[in-house]
Amino acid sequence: MKTMIKERIIPAKAKDVYLKWTTKDGLNTFFSQDNDIEIKPGGKYEIYFTTDKSIKHRGSEGCKVLSFRPNHTLSFTWNVPPTFESLRQSEAQTRVLLEFIEMDNHTLLRLTNSGYLEGETWEFAYEYFNKAWDYVLDNLVKSFK
Repeated sequence: MKTMIKERIIPAKAKDVYLKWTTKDGLNTFFSQDNDIEIKPGGKYEIYFTTDKSIKHRGSEGCKVLSFRPNHTLSFTWNVPPTFESLRQSEAQTRVLLEFIEMDNHTLLRLTNSGYLEGETWEFAYEYFNKAWDYVLDNLVKSFK
């Protein structure tokens, strides 16, 4: 199984970065156009990239919160975009762990995305998210400026 790790220094306190990932309004500032999240074990962690509800797969439908420790960690399941049809139909998911590490007036955010299996389709998915997570994290940094 493959894993990727991404890090960013965020110019904000850990509690403020954590709120961006755990509130509807926070996520909409850097990641989604809409979302349905419930920060509790087994709660929804669905990020939508369009508000058009006529589209069947708008984002991370079916993803769930695995665990959280306020202002320190958040983990959730994560699925692939609909363009990876065979993986999406098999309901294949990876896992994301976010660590919020406070450093003075900044936060080191470490994102670990694990659970990529072997095979060509999984390799394409890995490469897709290797770029996509950079985009998301760069938008997060910008949202604090």
